[in-house]
This record gives sequence, C-alpha cells and structure tokens, in this order.
Amino acid sequence: MSGRPPRVIVLPTDLDQHLADEVRPAITEAAESGRDLVIDMGGSGTIDPAGLGLLVRAHRSARQNGATLCLVAPSRFVLTVLHTMRLDGVFPIYPDEATAVSDLARPAVGV
Repeated sequence: MSGRPPRVIVLPTDLDQHLADEVRPAITEAAESGRDLVIDMGGSGTIDPAGLGLLVRAHRSARQNGATLCLVAPSRFVLTVLHTMRLDGVFPIYPDEATAVSDLARPAVGV
C-alpha cells in the first residue's frame, strides 16, 4: 500500500489492442510510481492478448514498487481467460470500485 489513494482507471470498452495502446501510459505510470491501481473492467466484456499482457506487466511493475493492481467487475469471459492462463489468483478481484478502494485503504495487518 502506497499511502496515497489508489489510481482508478475505468475501461469504457473491451480491453483489446486499441484500448491497451490508449490506456498503457496511465496504467504504466501508476504501476511504476508504486501507487495502488484499480482497473474497473465493468465496461469490458472481452480481453485480447494485448490487454492481458498489459495487465500482467502492470501487475509485476506494481508489485515490484510495493503497490497492488486489482480488477473490478471483470466479465465472465475475462474471468475465464484469467483462469485458463492460470492468472485467476494473481489479481485481487472486487465486485465494485468502492469495495476495492476501501480495501486498499486499510492498513496492512500482521507484518
């Protein structure tokens, strides 16, 4: 947890190559800054390899910088892709943005 409020990025459509290219700078900057990152996927029904690669790279970068990247409201399709790629345990998943932000704001327990 970085101490700052998490950066929230709302994806307005499917996370494909086009959208991945569009949101990559904001996601990368947040992950590299050590700021917790909430990716709201409520508007994304699908994900392609470019989108999946973006999330995996951002997750690794966030973790290396002491932050968390979590997903909000991924579709059944996205959850299936994560499971198939054995990534379903990698990303914390929340039903809504408020729950994710609240959970990330809690202090770590039992260090």
